[in-house]
Amino acid sequence: MTKEWWPVTNQRTLSQPLRLSGLTLHAGVPVSCTVAPASVGHGLIFRRLDSLPEVADVPVAPGRLVAAPLCSRIANEGGTSISTLEHLMAAFRVYGITNALITLDGPEVPILDGSALPWVRAIEEAGIFEQDCVAPMVELRRQVRVSYDDRHATLIPLQNREETATFTARIEFASIGIGAQSFSGEAKPAFFNAEIAAARSFVEASELPALQSKGLVRGGSLANAVVFDAVGVRNPEGLRFPDEPARHKVLDAMGDMYLGGVQILAHYQGYKAGHALHAALLRALFADETAWRWTEESVASKVVAMDHFRR
Repeated sequence: MTKEWWPVTNQRTLSQPLRLSGLTLHAGVPVSCTVAPASVGHGLIFRRLDSLPEVADVPVAPGRLVAAPLCSRIANEGGTSISTLEHLMAAFRVYGITNALITLDGPEVPILDGSALPWVRAIEEAGIFEQDCVAPMVELRRQVRVSYDDRHATLIPLQNREETATFTARIEFASIGIGAQSFSGEAKPAFFNAEIAAARSFVEASELPALQSKGLVRGGSLANAVVFDAVGVRNPEGLRFPDEPARHKVLDAMGDMYLGGVQILAHYQGYKAGHALHAALLRALFADETAWRWTEESVASKVVAMDHFRR
C-alpha cells in the first residue's frame, strides 16, 4: 500500500534487500542489482562488484556527476562509474530513500522495461523503514537556470514549505508519434505510480544506426523502449499514455535532480532538456552557495555534517 510522505523529513532506507536483474541499455550485458538497507548518514552508495575493492564504491553526491550520452552517470576519483541510474533514482526520490547500498556486477543499472515501474514495485514489496534522523534537504534562495542552444532547464524556489514541488517537461520531436508534448507532475508516490512510473524510455528509429555505431543502446529493444518511426509507434502494444514521452522526461528529471544526494525543494521546468543539461543544472546549483541553503531542520539536527555530501 502506498503511503504519502510530504514533506519528507526523516531519513529512510529499505526494510529488507531487493534484487532485480536484466540487460543494460547501452552495453547490452546482463547485470544483477541489489539494493540493501543502510544506516543513518550512509547516503546512497553504488558498489561495482566487477571493480577492484579500493575503487568499487561510487557515492551519489554533487561532485560525482559526469557527462554521458543518453543517460545519467556518476563516477569516483578512481574512474569507476555507474550509468543509467535515473529510473532507480526517481523511485528513491519519490519514496524518500536516503540511505542504501546498491551493488551491481556491471557498468549500468539494468534497464528492465524502460520505466521506473519495476523499481516502484520492488521497493513497495521490500518495505520502507523510517529512521530516527532528519533527512538532508536544501531549498533555493533564487532561481537557477542553464541553457544550451534552444534547450533549457530551470529550478524555481517554492513559495513556502506547504507548496508541492512540481516537475514540468516540454519536448519537441520530428516523429509523428511524438511531436510537441508537455507534462507536469508531482514527486508523490500515488501520483508518480499512477501517472509517471510506467512511462518508458523512447527513441526515434531514424537515430538508431548512428547511436549503435557509437556503442550506445546495444541492449535496446521493443521490450524496454518505445520506438517511433515515420508511421507511428513500432511497439505492437502501443503507448501506455498518449503523451508517454513527455511523462518519461518528467521521470528522468525526478531521478536526475536527486543525483546531488539530497532532496531539493524546488520546482523543475525543462524544455527539450536531457541528462547532460540536468547534470549542468545540478553543478550550477551546488557550485553557487548563494543560490541555496540547508533547511532549518537540516541545520538544527546537524545533518549537514554528513560527509557524503562532500564526497
